Amino acid sequence: MKGKVLVTGAYGLLGSHTVRELIENGYHVRAFGRDARKLSGLAEEYDPGQIEIFVGDFCNAEDIRRACEDMDYVVHCGALLGGWGRRSDFIKTNVGGTKNVLDACAANKIKRFVYTSSPSAHTLRNNLNITEEDQNENNRLNYYIESKLLAEKLVREQDEVPYSMIRPRGITGVGDKNMLPVLINVNRQIGIPLFQKGKVLVDLVCAENAALALRLCMEKDEALGQAYNITNGEPKLVTELAEEMFTALGTKARYVRLPFMPVYAAAGILEAVWKLLRIYDKAPPITRMDVCTLGRSQIFSIGKARRELGYEPKVSLSEMIRKYAEVYGRE
Repeated sequence: MKGKVLVTGAYGLLGSHTVRELIENGYHVRAFGRDARKLSGLAEEYDPGQIEIFVGDFCNAEDIRRACEDMDYVVHCGALLGGWGRRSDFIKTNVGGTKNVLDACAANKIKRFVYTSSPSAHTLRNNLNITEEDQNENNRLNYYIESKLLAEKLVREQDEVPYSMIRPRGITGVGDKNMLPVLINVNRQIGIPLFQKGKVLVDLVCAENAALALRLCMEKDEALGQAYNITNGEPKLVTELAEEMFTALGTKARYVRLPFMPVYAAAGILEAVWKLLRIYDKAPPITRMDVCTLGRSQIFSIGKARRELGYEPKVSLSEMIRKYAEVYGRE
């Protein structure tokens, strides 16, 4: 056994793939999360000697402190996800929760804390080569992005816990509950919005590859104190991705051409109305983040991860789409 690793958010999309990546590479995993049923289901996939579960909430300082006992490493995949909700909830979970994890790591003298951050670019610009140094710390497009950037700053500015971090772009794959299902639903209802005459490139990462990057960040001396952009390194046109995906699903991609700035402005108005009415349990029909994701080409360089981590994506987007379609067809 190479060491003991606590994985937060262990039954989520990234967390579950990280658990598998670590176990397959000789680590013992303590899977941490709030849902005992989901944790037990995850543990059933492995031999008892490879994994143990810990039911807890990292927003509870005592839970995470106890969970870190006797661990060598902590990989923090847990977070409140989504493009809509109360700011207080995002700050509590993603900032306050991360501080609790850091404090627990310090108390238990963890060898390395690996944080899952988020890439942030200037959202209204096209940029085909965004490096780690281009990170836009002032991005306030939504509360999720703001909270992840604040948490990253918290990690970087402390000196008690050795750390490294990844900034994965658009994590997707089998088990995705956010990105691909939304795309399928939008295609069914109105068609996929096309901006810039469909000449927008999207940059994604398969969950298996993000999990690989987390393990490499944990193992490599070069990663100490560093942050890495992580994608599949294969940007695709929105139309190219849609055609491949919906062909695999046995249907056709539909499109609706839209002008960027008027739709961006309309999304901003909708967000303002939703906040005024205090509607937080359901997102507006379209958000500014949605518009920027589909309306601006933002490609993140993974050159640093390749040089320093030896990172090379092991699952292609085409392979992911095929696997996703197979599972989707059985549901």
